[in-house]
Amino acid sequence: MREDEDVTLQPRASSVGCSYFGVRVVRHVRRDMADLAARGYTGVLHTFSENDLAYYRETFGEIVAASHEAGLTVQVSPWGLGRTFGGEAESRWVAFHPEECQVLDDGRRVAAACLNSPAYRAFCAGWAGAAIDAGVDYIFWDEPAWVVPRHVGVDDASRWTCRCAHCRERFGADIPRELTPEVRVFREASVLGFLREAVADVVERGGKNTICLLPSTEGAQGISDWDAVAALPGLSVFATDPYWKHWGEPAGAFVNRFARLLSETCGRHGVGAQLWVPSFGLTQGEIPDLEDAIRGARDAGIEDLWTWGYEACGHMSALATPDAPRVWAAVTEALTGAAPLEARTTRSLVGLVNAADDTVADAVAAAGDSLAEAIDAIVERLGRGGRLVYLGAGTSGRIAEVDASECSPTFGTPPGQVIAIAVDEFDAEDDAELGRRLVREAGVGRDDAVVAISASGSTPFTVAGFDEARGRGALGVAVVCAPRSALEAAADHAVVADVGPEIVSGSTRMKAGTAQKMIVNAISTVSMIRLGRTYAGLMVGVVQHNAKLRERARRNVVLASGAPEDAVDAALAASGGDARVALVALLAGVDAEDARRRLEGAGGSVGHALGSAR
Repeated sequence: MREDEDVTLQPRASSVGCSYFGVRVVRHVRRDMADLAARGYTGVLHTFSENDLAYYRETFGEIVAASHEAGLTVQVSPWGLGRTFGGEAESRWVAFHPEECQVLDDGRRVAAACLNSPAYRAFCAGWAGAAIDAGVDYIFWDEPAWVVPRHVGVDDASRWTCRCAHCRERFGADIPRELTPEVRVFREASVLGFLREAVADVVERGGKNTICLLPSTEGAQGISDWDAVAALPGLSVFATDPYWKHWGEPAGAFVNRFARLLSETCGRHGVGAQLWVPSFGLTQGEIPDLEDAIRGARDAGIEDLWTWGYEACGHMSALATPDAPRVWAAVTEALTGAAPLEARTTRSLVGLVNAADDTVADAVAAAGDSLAEAIDAIVERLGRGGRLVYLGAGTSGRIAEVDASECSPTFGTPPGQVIAIAVDEFDAEDDAELGRRLVREAGVGRDDAVVAISASGSTPFTVAGFDEARGRGALGVAVVCAPRSALEAAADHAVVADVGPEIVSGSTRMKAGTAQKMIVNAISTVSMIRLGRTYAGLMVGVVQHNAKLRERARRNVVLASGAPEDAVDAALAASGGDARVALVALLAGVDAEDARRRLEGAGGSVGHALGSAR
């Protein structure tokens, strides 16, 4: 088997896509596009609203480029454009052009552009041109239809449009106030004429088109003749979105019915067939319906399957449910039929690991409040002469040892102020008595802050050692990656970074280990800043073990003091190379002996020593 072969062990759609909206920070988009690709998606649909057109046009081009860099095909939707397409975005155009808006059968004008308005058609052409300039692969004409009355604040569902002057001109007479068969034909022909013009314009600009119709062949918004749409010159893909909950229908049968209509229609006209299923607004109990819907589509021969939307729209409160993460996992598995790890290419695996790691920072950020509270409590203990004591086993213990070993050379902490009680042997992780004994031997007491690190929060060595430390009056801080653990329950402060399942099940050296390292980095670094072990954001306490560190210390004194380099060299020589002493001497205008005395009185804090000098 070649390394570059794309091997899967389960059937999967030839194209699998997802909608994505609401994010305009390109670095975040880039991360999410990598995540989509790593999960097995091959396409993304970006929304491009009127607001985007006005304020994010160049940014949108960067978003499209980022999507292509991730290997995704890009569709773009006119989200809420003129209120004639799907989407929650509002329309600027209708506010600026009320005279071009639709007129209800009762004569009221409503906030939705008329599909027969030449000005609105020109605006849509300009929008499509901007999207094509941004580099998209397909213009996705999303649910084109006459306005749904409730979408513009009209509660009477029997109302219909449009009876404006543009429609009257195309109709060739006054339009009846009743929805006669002749009017129904005219309304459908108007939608078709709008699409014919829009599709042709895109093709002329070198683009490709997808048209997505509502799953309806009757009623005020339905299109009865799907063949007429599929036959439009320049159409590449014909789609529908049978969101069964919206129509009050059973998932499998409803989706299968429209999937068959779509498949047969596209087969007659030689265009691609694409079907969308919802992942928003679903609960865990509705996941079987979602799976039935996908099976129904595949049974009808649809191989191009998409879902709305990314992470089951968990980021949008109006569309989210508490079960959005579970729904997202389910729809992804059902759509992509992703291969086992062992059958994937090396590049695919690298992308999968990268995408998983990207979620760690969010998990740590979510614990930011509890982390800050824990650090403040740790600083209080250190400020009264106590120690920062890390406690852990295995990967967690090694993380503890690394951070403890870096504090003295980085911040100039006194020997023994930051220590690690850790074991590396696998069998030692289960030795609860060893944990207790090592805590006792370290003399842990009430002035100390003990930070217990464990991914599961249940490691016997760590739990027992933590219990011993808490019994001796020490402050207890738990750093864990599993909610509701034994360590969390026993702690004064618990920092819980819920990173979710690992790529390789149970391998807590991965996301959990990364989260733990990020948290202890924050604990030691922020604690040292609060204790005054930095000055002006510089490592003024760095221990000068080699030429590189000696030059770094010298450069920090130059930057922090603003003194000439010869004066800095003289101050460092007088202080015996202690950068903090040299800095206090220079900034307070005292000799090295006085500077050292002031530092000692300030607990080693340059800032406090300078404050006392004033």
